Amino acid sequence: ALYALLDLLPGVFPQTQLAHVVLKCIPVTCLVIMLALHRTRSTSYSLLLQLGLVLSGVGDGCLVYKELFLPGVAAFGLAHLVYVLAFGSSPPAWRIAGATGLFALTCFHFIALPIAEGPFVIAFLLYTIVIASMFWRAAALCTLPNPHWTNWTAALGAAFFICSDNLLLVNKFHFPLPAAQVIILGLYWSAQAGIALSVLSLGRYDANTRKAV
Repeated sequence: ALYALLDLLPGVFPQTQLAHVVLKCIPVTCLVIMLALHRTRSTSYSLLLQLGLVLSGVGDGCLVYKELFLPGVAAFGLAHLVYVLAFGSSPPAWRIAGATGLFALTCFHFIALPIAEGPFVIAFLLYTIVIASMFWRAAALCTLPNPHWTNWTAALGAAFFICSDNLLLVNKFHFPLPAAQVIILGLYWSAQAGIALSVLSLGRYDANTRKAV
């Protein structure tokens, strides 16, 4: 909300790139602090989520500067890889993997590929694979016996991430969307919050085996 006010109330908040970076990173910083203060049985899982959030913060800052768009994409790609490691490889949920892959490639073909040139083609393709994998692993946790409600928030957060990124590309490279700033950032911050909340499920499942404990 504060970040959106930069555009809605230009006379109230300073219109500098540094101000954009600071305000844009506040929600992610708060989530890192929340995870750091939360006592969990799996320190490694919490630390991986914190690392993913920090990398996302780096990506947030980079995307404020047009010349750092590609490094920003790389930072978010690394964040998704960290989330994949956190969510683990069990259960496999191959049907979810297939459906996710088909949807991701469709989005890549119609949204990313038409505006990609040179290194951006490879960058967008790799990013598509990574974020799709992140959603797959998050959604797979919902197939566990009696999944915790935060498993669902993680899957929903991963879905919001995909929606936010695709809307960002549409708004930035295809055509402007109404209230784009509020919608895209709202989805993005909801995505990060949903993923961060998944740490609360660790009282019932081991972070590595995902078996009830």
